[in-house]
Parts: sequence; C-alpha cells; structure tokens
Amino acid sequence: MRVLPIVVPCVLAGIGGFFLGRLDSSSGQQADGAAGMADRPAAGASADHRAAGGKSGGSARGNSPNRSAGGFASAMKGSLGHSLESERLERWMALLAGMEPADAPAVAAMLRDEKAVGHLFGIETMMFWQTWGRVDPKGAWAYVQEHPEEAGKEGVNSLLKSWAFKDPAGARAAFEELGDSPLRAAALSGLGHGLAESDPAAAVAFASGLPNGQQTEAAVHISGSIIYTMGNEGAQAWFDKLPADSPAFNKESARVLMEALSRSDPGSVEKFAFARLDQEWSARPAEQNFAASMIARNGGSPWEYVSKVMEKYPRPEEPLAFTAWVANLDPQSAIAWADANPNDHATDAILAGTAQVYLKHGKPDEAAALLERVKDPAMRGLAGGQ
Repeated sequence: MRVLPIVVPCVLAGIGGFFLGRLDSSSGQQADGAAGMADRPAAGASADHRAAGGKSGGSARGNSPNRSAGGFASAMKGSLGHSLESERLERWMALLAGMEPADAPAVAAMLRDEKAVGHLFGIETMMFWQTWGRVDPKGAWAYVQEHPEEAGKEGVNSLLKSWAFKDPAGARAAFEELGDSPLRAAALSGLGHGLAESDPAAAVAFASGLPNGQQTEAAVHISGSIIYTMGNEGAQAWFDKLPADSPAFNKESARVLMEALSRSDPGSVEKFAFARLDQEWSARPAEQNFAASMIARNGGSPWEYVSKVMEKYPRPEEPLAFTAWVANLDPQSAIAWADANPNDHATDAILAGTAQVYLKHGKPDEAAALLERVKDPAMRGLAGGQ
C-alpha cells in the first residue's frame, strides 16, 4: 500500500511558519521540504565562519549591516558560523527580516558556494527563498530562470509557496512558464501549499484544471496544507464541499485525509469512510480497497465496511475481487466476521474470497473447509476454480 507523502510537510510545517512569522506575521506559512535540519556544519564549520559569526552579533540584533561590496551577504554568512542551531537560526532570521531585493542575489550566490563545500543549511536556504519570494517575487523568479541550479527544487518550492501566498495569480503565471522543466514538480508542490493557505477554493480550481496525473500530485500538497491549517474537522468539512467534477483530485484528497486521521484519531478513519459512501470516489474499487486497508491498519475490522460497499456497489463481473483483496490482509478476521454474521448478504462472498486466499497460499484444506460453508453453488465453484 502506498503511504502518502504528507508526513514531512505536516511535521515540519511549524518550523517555517514560526520563523517566517517573524518576517511577516500575516503569512502563517508551513515549511515543507525542510529536510536539511541535519545538514548544517556543526563542529565542522569553517574557522572563517566562526570568526565572522563572532563579528556579526550586532547586525543580527538589529544594526544595519554594511550593504556595499556584498556587506549584507557577508553578514548573512557570518550568522551561519554558529554551531548551535537555535542561535544560528535566530541570527539568520533577524538579518533576513531586513533583506532588500538588491541584497538577495549575493546571498543566493553565497549559499551556492556554501553548498559546494558541503554546508547545506537546509532551513536557512528555504527561509531565504521564501523571504525573497515575499519581498521581490518577480526578481527572484528572474534569478531562478538565469540560475536554476542555484535555486534547485527546494528553492523553487519555497519561492512559489511564498509567492502564491501573497500573489496567487502571479505565482500561477510563473508556474505555467516552466513547461516541462525538471523543476515543475517542486514548483507545483510550493504553489499548491501557498494557494491552499491563501485561498483554498482557488487552490482546488487550479488543481482541477491540471492533467489527471498532476491533479493527483497537487491534491497531496493542497490537502496536506488544508489539514495543517484547518485541522481534521475543518479539513473534512472542506473536503465535503469539493466540486464533483474533479474526481482525480477528490479521490486523492480522500486518501490524504484518511492518512492524516490514522495518525491522530485512528478510530475516525472508519467513520470517515462510512459517512461518505455516497460520494463518487467511494464507488471506485481502488478507493474501496484503500479505505478497507486503512480501517484494518488502524486496528478496526474492515468487514462491516466491505458489507456496506458490496451492498451499494456490487461487482457482478468479479464478485470475489473485493473480498479476496481484503481477506488477504487478515484471513482470520474475515472468518471471525463470517462466524458472527452468518446470514449477512456478504458472508458467502467473504468466505469464498478468503478460500481463494488460502488456495493461493497453498492451504487447500483450509480453503475446502470454508467452501463447504458457502451457500451459493455458483460462488463456491468460482472460488474453487470449478
């Protein structure tokens, strides 16, 4: 089963939101892609870093650094010399708060040079690009087009996120300029997050206009941001208002929500799936399989859900496909449910599907015992290959 990639954005979201809030208290932005927490040169920081850091304390606390001859970039570099992450980030963010558009290219070049010698500074770089996207998005975008290797995927992601939060139309126009660029996926991630935080309805409208494959990717990022900003209950209310003409977006958003619920309130996954049996995505076999597996993965029994789905969405052309798929997760739970519900409309299919699983795994005696309990001869024959 595919595990959706929203864990990192949601866990690390608070880092970027906290620090960017110091730059612009209205932004409230979450910070995805901050995997560079472990990338900083602690004891291995260079001597010139440490020396410069010792001289930059005044600037980091509010004095204006010398902007001539790359003075601002030098001060920024000096702030990176502190091996204690909290101190380094405090000084970095204090300087970023005063960055002007003309300062940014030299800082980007400095970060490029640091990266070239193994000093990645993941969070600092992310916050730099978000800040540049806030103070001068068009200038930042022009720099990216000239120096795509300096920005990289992380820079483009952070830039588009910040830009979309402040100017959704401008960020979308920039995204469309990328064409088939290798940076398009990172830009889509940042754009999706930024749009979701500034205007959730506009984010969905944007995603709905993308090709299906990109709708799926956008749904992951947008839904992840919605969950982070609105919480589980708010995100479910948002989900229930999604337009029906965006099926690819909707079904992927359902998966994202179930993943999020499984981490915070496992018992609510089953409630979520049951309450939305009338929605279009629930009619899709792949989504039924996913929902059943999520219920099972979170300590519940999926068989009541299986019974309801089979009643509402029968599959006469492949009557055992669903039950065999779910039984493969835990055959014993299937037998226990059938024992407790001998007269349910789905019991024959559950027993027959479980028998198929046993046959597949080389357990003919167990399969035969289950097939003897199947009342429908046709289904018994289908399961036993007769």
